[in-house]
Amino acid sequence: MKIISFFTSKVFLRHLALAFILGIVLIFLIIQGLDIYTLNGEVIVIPALSGCDADSLVENSDKNNLQFIIADSLFDSQQKPGTVAFQHPTAGGKVKTGRKIYLSIVAKMPEMVTMPNLIDLSVRRAIDVIKFSHLEVEKLVFENDMALNAIIGQRLSGRNIRQGEKIPSGSAITIVAGNGLSNQGVPVPYLLGKPVDKAKEAILKSSFNIGRLDTLIKEENATYIVYDQEPLSNPDNPGLLTAGTPISIKITINRGFSYDSLAYYYRAVDSIAIDTTSMEEENFDF
Repeated sequence: MKIISFFTSKVFLRHLALAFILGIVLIFLIIQGLDIYTLNGEVIVIPALSGCDADSLVENSDKNNLQFIIADSLFDSQQKPGTVAFQHPTAGGKVKTGRKIYLSIVAKMPEMVTMPNLIDLSVRRAIDVIKFSHLEVEKLVFENDMALNAIIGQRLSGRNIRQGEKIPSGSAITIVAGNGLSNQGVPVPYLLGKPVDKAKEAILKSSFNIGRLDTLIKEENATYIVYDQEPLSNPDNPGLLTAGTPISIKITINRGFSYDSLAYYYRAVDSIAIDTTSMEEENFDF
């Protein structure tokens, strides 16, 4: 009975109520303390950093704001060296102050690659090898030589370049090929409706050079196709041009217009599709 009377006494109930109130206050104080410690509600919206100078961002890092860290670099000849190419987290995200933002920047020096051996390859094979080696074709030059359409020289910035030399990635290589001691013309490829990159590839692989490129409409992040070429090709009666002649193209935004009717009218043959050997079937000698 004494135990029951103790639990029902005013003293016990008063202490119980006081302990309950203190517990509520303690929980409230803990929650408020966590909010202050984690800066609850105080966030920063990550800005878009693409194109910004990476060194300046790192120098101005602030543990009370955002901290910028360069994670890696990549070479891109189309972007300014030392600027931000990619970021993580991406722009628009909300983070706490002091968050680390990792940057991928445009390298100030290009990656070095090994010059492959193009000698004795066909023009088509040589173009594939150059692309596979992260290089570019500057132009095709045809010289008097009995080796028809075979590579007899490879040049960089006007000088002969040997297999195995280290050169910057993206370097433009001049291909020198034999004309078979003949001035016989080469059929002009049909380019209408082709994506611009495929059209350029078709021009080079048909033993021509890329001439003037005009854009009808420009739009950011758009895909472009060829709507006109000079000279125009008619497969029923193809025009013949001297190998190495420039072919100019005009491009426009791909609005979904089909050039199939023109291709059917001309009965055009895709000059790349008839190539007999794919990259996978070729063992390149680097």
